[in-house]
Amino acid sequence: MNTLFRILGYFRPYLWYLGVALFFSFVQAVCTIYPAWIMKSVINDVLVQRDLQMLHYIAWTLVVVMGIKGVANFIQTYLMTWVAQDILRVMRSACFDRLIQLSLSYFEKQRTGQLMSRITSDVLVLQHLLSSSTGLVGDLIAFVGFCLYIFYLHWKLAFISIIIIPIIGALINKFSRKMKKIGTRMQSRIGDIATVLQEVITGVKVVKSFTLEELVRARFEKANEENFRETMKGNRINAATSPVIEFINTVGLAIIFWYGGYEVIQGRLDAGQLISFLTALVGLFTPIKNLSKLSNVISQSVGAGERVFEILDAPVEIQDRPGAVPLAECRGKVDYEGVVFSYNGRDPVLNGVTLSVEPGEIVALVGPSGAGKTTFVNLLPRFFDIQAGSIRIDGRDVRDLTLASLRRHIGLVPQEILLFSGTIADNIRLGRLDATDAEVEAAARLANAHEFILAQPKGYQTELGERGVNLSGGQGQRLALARAFLKDPRILILDEATSALDSETENLIRESLARLMKNRTTFIIAHRLSTVVNADKIVVLQHGRIVESGPHARLLEQNGLYAHLYHSQYSNQLAVGLR
Repeated sequence: MNTLFRILGYFRPYLWYLGVALFFSFVQAVCTIYPAWIMKSVINDVLVQRDLQMLHYIAWTLVVVMGIKGVANFIQTYLMTWVAQDILRVMRSACFDRLIQLSLSYFEKQRTGQLMSRITSDVLVLQHLLSSSTGLVGDLIAFVGFCLYIFYLHWKLAFISIIIIPIIGALINKFSRKMKKIGTRMQSRIGDIATVLQEVITGVKVVKSFTLEELVRARFEKANEENFRETMKGNRINAATSPVIEFINTVGLAIIFWYGGYEVIQGRLDAGQLISFLTALVGLFTPIKNLSKLSNVISQSVGAGERVFEILDAPVEIQDRPGAVPLAECRGKVDYEGVVFSYNGRDPVLNGVTLSVEPGEIVALVGPSGAGKTTFVNLLPRFFDIQAGSIRIDGRDVRDLTLASLRRHIGLVPQEILLFSGTIADNIRLGRLDATDAEVEAAARLANAHEFILAQPKGYQTELGERGVNLSGGQGQRLALARAFLKDPRILILDEATSALDSETENLIRESLARLMKNRTTFIIAHRLSTVVNADKIVVLQHGRIVESGPHARLLEQNGLYAHLYHSQYSNQLAVGLR
């Protein structure tokens, strides 16, 4: 019920629209009751007494009333549909806003397909609830109106009729409980399908290179089959709801018809009253049937709503502290002091790390896999928050700075480049959204990207395919460098930007990197040690601690871990070259 009330709480800003829709729902309900009300006159006055004037009156009023009903139905349906769609828009925006605020740790614990399913498929299920509310008020008014009318006509017959309603309610409650469980599982299965699709589409190159087609097909078929089974369970209950309730209605109607006929024969009820009563009773069962379907929709929607609200309620771990100040100017001095960080709160990835970097220094981070190199740089722009110690920029703790201003002064060039849909110019302009075309071109020239961009079909206005599939890896990395030039940060983070490239492209990128790193505080995550021999400071990490630090020559003289790693790589490269 809490989830249901929370969903319905989204109607609060639309009370005026709901008031108008409520009025027209009332008009529609009154018009719905009208045919049953005039049925008494049709039988007694027109068919029995042959009153021609009454015939004319009933025919014309019936046309007018049904016309009014149609107009009222259109207005209330349109208003409620507009409200429902606007609520869905608000909910999707709220989910998306929360997603982009959440820290990286949240996404590392979630499957991409499930998150996509919650914002698309689960919200779509909520649409059924919000859209179904279009006729809810009208059905409730019609239900109450028909009940009052049948009690007015014959209270004994009405009492017999009302006995049937609790039986229907018990059945509805039973179906609803099943539908909620099945509805939640249905949405989870759809999320599983989305997850498999997302993994296959983004990793299609790996799938083909390792001939994994049969494996991923089996995974997809399993998820698809499970979704089919859960969906059919839900459809089976949905399909059973209406005929079961309709059968109970029919049995009840037969009992009422028998007793009503007996009352007519005994002279305690006239024929017009009986037909009017039966017409009203048939009309009463229509809103009951609609409300029973709504119950199933509510059950499914509550399950979907719980999944949507899991996103909206997810805590934003990384956010501005109260009293955080903007970092207006940045010289680029960085200090790590006694930094301790753990992803799970137990096993430290960095433990007691202390390092001081002067403005403009180039610092290379090296070490075995899992030593904490990527974690080290991820803490600087506060992708995660440390558990102990401090990280300071120009003497100020990064947690005391606003996130937007902190990250504005930090540029990141990752090893795996992500290009967004749009033009080449649009992708470069992500470095600074207000940049002019001339500034975009200047950045591309600095990144040695201008020539290959001009060779594209439409130059800077060339549309990129998904994830930039129509560009080579080297071209994508040069666009990422152009973004960094355009952003012009004081602190730069490079994640081996020259890996897996041919020698010509690598030389172009090295030349661009040399220009980009000039007069900037730079952190380089180095996998190939030959690329960092000229760094001002090489920091060697092992098991989350700094075990060595200094320039290349001094570290070789120490003959420690760095010297071992360097000579091992050199020997491997030499062996490969001799082959």
